[in-house]
Amino acid sequence: MFHRLVSRRARVREVESVGDAFRLVTIEGEDLEGRRWTPGDMIQIGFAGLAGRAYTPLSFEPRTGTATFLGFVHGQGIASNWLASATMGEPLFLVGPRSALDLASVDRPLFFFGDETSFSTAAALRATPEGIREVAFSFEVESTEASRIALDRIGVTTGVTLTARETEERHLDRIENELMRALLAEPRTRCVFTGKAPSIQRLYKAVRRAGISAKQVTNVAYWAPGRKGFSGVQR
Repeated sequence: MFHRLVSRRARVREVESVGDAFRLVTIEGEDLEGRRWTPGDMIQIGFAGLAGRAYTPLSFEPRTGTATFLGFVHGQGIASNWLASATMGEPLFLVGPRSALDLASVDRPLFFFGDETSFSTAAALRATPEGIREVAFSFEVESTEASRIALDRIGVTTGVTLTARETEERHLDRIENELMRALLAEPRTRCVFTGKAPSIQRLYKAVRRAGISAKQVTNVAYWAPGRKGFSGVQR
């Protein structure tokens, strides 16, 4: 009843498996027609009870009321279980689109950091006036092979560095060095950090130590180990 009162109605139009770890989902509904969407906005899908998970559409068509996003199937969380079993025609309740990250206002050059939960957000940059021109993408991932397949499918193919996760977060040393090189080459570089909260915190501290203004950095955490309830959580 709560979902019916506060949410918009939609249905699954199409689900495409992109390897074992990702699902490309298109939803549609009359309640989405005519809605305003800015690249980086989120939609929140409601599941059993009051639980919900947010996804960033990589495209949104208000004329037809359709939105497409790439979901990451990982573990046995409520969102991963739904992604693994979603079927065409399945009814949904959702909130949004709602503001989360205004990608259209981010200047170039841009350093975009994230993980598998950030792929759809990265692809949404293609819908901005600047597209993915002068964007360096850096992702921490579990499988570089699976991630490359997913990114190719959604059209994020240039300027991409994939770094496999290592124990004790040692891989973040290389990502931090990559970030520092980008800022040294062009101090005006804007930074967008998304995905795992502890990784974002580390990179943010690094750029601040380097003297980069906080105004050049945008942080949107999608998840953190052992925590639930993030407005942007995608697991």
